[in-house]
Amino acid sequence: MGMGDDIMFLGEAERIYNQTGKTIRPIADSGKSVFYKNVPWLYEGGEISVNARDTNIKTDIHIKYYEKGREKTSLGERMIFRAYEPKPFRVRLTHHEMDWARTTLSNHNVKDQFLLINPDYKDSFYSSNKNWGFEKYQELTTMLSKDYHVVRILPGGIYNEPPLQDATNIKSEDVRKSVAIMSLASGAVGYDGLMNHVTAGFKIPMVVICGGLVDESIVGYETSEYIKYDHPQTPCGARYDCPHCLEANEKITVDMVYKKCHKLFYYKFL
Repeated sequence: MGMGDDIMFLGEAERIYNQTGKTIRPIADSGKSVFYKNVPWLYEGGEISVNARDTNIKTDIHIKYYEKGREKTSLGERMIFRAYEPKPFRVRLTHHEMDWARTTLSNHNVKDQFLLINPDYKDSFYSSNKNWGFEKYQELTTMLSKDYHVVRILPGGIYNEPPLQDATNIKSEDVRKSVAIMSLASGAVGYDGLMNHVTAGFKIPMVVICGGLVDESIVGYETSEYIKYDHPQTPCGARYDCPHCLEANEKITVDMVYKKCHKLFYYKFL
């Protein structure tokens, strides 16, 4: 299960806690998430068990997330989606994490509002279907830098894209500290992933490049704008290298994304 899925689970769990007043016991095949930290109503001895997206284990309350099922095609397996509205969740960051983020931004001469950009995707399994292309992100960064201070977090690990020109590149391999930087942004742009879910929790507007894999009907938040490939196969849910997703990412131009960013962010940065 991805970290974005962890945030979706926490949004559902918080809704249940607010409705029932009972503490939550998380049930997940992938183990304990780093985002469970500092959530006082969530622990292993909680009163109500609630499922994360990656498990079919029976729980007291079983959430139906966006994945309805799977089907095999001639190219491989694909997810079948149901309409789903994720619930925003604000990650509970510590004072130490926030102090680190503010100090790190200041040390990189980021002192005012900034726009976060994320060209990084997991170079594994079917995540390449989300890859809009580093060259496009670089072109977009150069265009945006004329009006905004653009910041990019260099996550390291399985993400291996080079630094962006015309942006402030900040290295952070600690995901919670990266989220602390995200929480201070005035806007963001990137693919559907962790940042989409984090920014929604902090009510930060984001332009999300969905391509052909997913769309706003399953990963959409009110605070963000979503760019998808307008095609009958969207969202395709492919868990293989998908020709449709490749075409989708080619059809979405830098100019399309720039105009969406300018429309969403311009007045917020005045």
